[in-house]
Amino acid sequence: MLVEKESQSLIKQLINDGKIIKPESERQEYFLGKSIESLDVARRIYSISADKNDNLKSFMWVITASYYSMFFAATALLAHYNKKINVDAGIHKATYHALVYYFHVLDKKLQKHFIESYKDNYDSAEELLQTSEKKALELLEDFKHEQDKRKIFTYEMGKVAEEYKAKTSLQRAEKFYEEVRMIIQSK
Repeated sequence: MLVEKESQSLIKQLINDGKIIKPESERQEYFLGKSIESLDVARRIYSISADKNDNLKSFMWVITASYYSMFFAATALLAHYNKKINVDAGIHKATYHALVYYFHVLDKKLQKHFIESYKDNYDSAEELLQTSEKKALELLEDFKHEQDKRKIFTYEMGKVAEEYKAKTSLQRAEKFYEEVRMIIQSK
């Protein structure tokens, strides 16, 4: 469940505090590169961990690398729209709230992206609007789920990442990266 009011409040506070600034010109490309690198690492670790003949089983690192791929892609997307979050602590939380605020609440950039992507596949405008809203919410919720999952499997004792959870993380990261890449390329 998105927390639109919380996102709006937090981002407006960061704006008022001068914590959302103009990014460096190379920031978008740099973080897209980090995103795809993290995705490649997640894929490789998954492959090794899923191999029955290999003793290394490190699905937690698949989840972590997958989340970081999403986080870096989100950072690149924010930079694409001329935003950089300049905080010393809480950057992951602020990034999630910035995604919700700038791409869902403020001007529905995600919905617009999905409308453009899917407009030829739907007969009615209402069906297209509903689908675009659903896809936008799924993308934001995927980011939040992976953020929470990374925290659980990294820091909570006794929690062991299982293969199916790692596979879900990897699939979400691949989808998230691809959507961000398409949004950036379309503008």
